[in-house]
Amino acid sequence: MEFKTVLVVGGTGMLAKTTRHLADHASQLILVSRDSHAAAKKLGLSGANCISADWTSVPAFLAATQPAIDRFPPDLIVLWMHQTGRGARLGLLDMVRGSNCRIVDIHGSGGGNVQDRVAQRRLQAMQAGCRYTAVVLGSVPERDGSARWLTHDEISLGVIQAIESPSNCVVGSI
Repeated sequence: MEFKTVLVVGGTGMLAKTTRHLADHASQLILVSRDSHAAAKKLGLSGANCISADWTSVPAFLAATQPAIDRFPPDLIVLWMHQTGRGARLGLLDMVRGSNCRIVDIHGSGGGNVQDRVAQRRLQAMQAGCRYTAVVLGSVPERDGSARWLTHDEISLGVIQAIESPSNCVVGSI
């Protein structure tokens, strides 16, 4: 699947392979992270449009991302933002309102009812005129009955699969 412009927020740690994959499948990659230039260098993304911004500082985050979104309207946004990122997430939705942009939103399965979170964020995206895909991260059952966290590779592979499919995706078991 090819994209004109992809905006990635939270794609420098566990989603590093997803971000690299998207860089290979997009004409323009906008990478937003606290230190995006260092992250882009670490990930080998010499052509990325790097924005250094922290989504926990909502006004500064939105002010930093607005010019890039105005110049390169994204057709895909990949978000890994905790629940505390609500203000930044809603601000991004306002920036792409009515664009039919696709939002791929990654959720941890802990910390409350993930189904309610997904439903709320889907509604917010749809109200903004965007398409929405949720990726829920679970765990992997072990033979001894215990469970382990997903590896970064497993997470990235699951997110890439979700990007390539219009359906919601659960990575691991919840």
